[in-house]
Amino acid sequence: MPSTDPMPYLMLFVVLDPLGILPYYQAVIIRVAESDRPLVLRRAIVFAFAMLLAFALIGDILFKILHVTIADFKIAAGIILGIYAVAAIFEIHIGASGGEPSSVAIFPLATPLLAGPGSISTVIYIKYVYGLPTALAATTLNIIISYPILASASYLLRILGRHGALFIDKFMSLILAGFAVSLIREGIMEILGSGGSPS
Repeated sequence: MPSTDPMPYLMLFVVLDPLGILPYYQAVIIRVAESDRPLVLRRAIVFAFAMLLAFALIGDILFKILHVTIADFKIAAGIILGIYAVAAIFEIHIGASGGEPSSVAIFPLATPLLAGPGSISTVIYIKYVYGLPTALAATTLNIIISYPILASASYLLRILGRHGALFIDKFMSLILAGFAVSLIREGIMEILGSGGSPS
């Protein structure tokens, strides 16, 4: 059964940040013919969902093969999330620089805007800590929430305005930065507590 703790669901929502990526989504989708935009968004959502599910199901298996411990992964995930948080705060765009209209559903919409290293790392972390059912539930719920938000991009941006969207983006990025630091701290403490043993 999925956990009833709201933390994993909120954690993934903060990382996916569908409100924060509205300006980037709008900048990409505006290059697609208006009649094709609903289909492009649906494909992006489906592809992102499939990517996150795949990593939720087999990501930890790959790490076991590579002898990556939970503590190792916490530090790695914290570093990745920290980089993305700092990039968002200072408006340094990482891997989301466009693409042809025929392929924008996959890149950059599905990845890295939705299923990027940050969200992938978070899904695997949730599986490690809360279990597979919770990882699947958190992924499904957040993808479902993301769809109407992105589908209403033009309307929401008009309501929020440029400064409102910017405030949400920076606020979410600061939360993400704090979470990243906590992951790194937990990983280091676990390694020190185990004497550096990989077990």
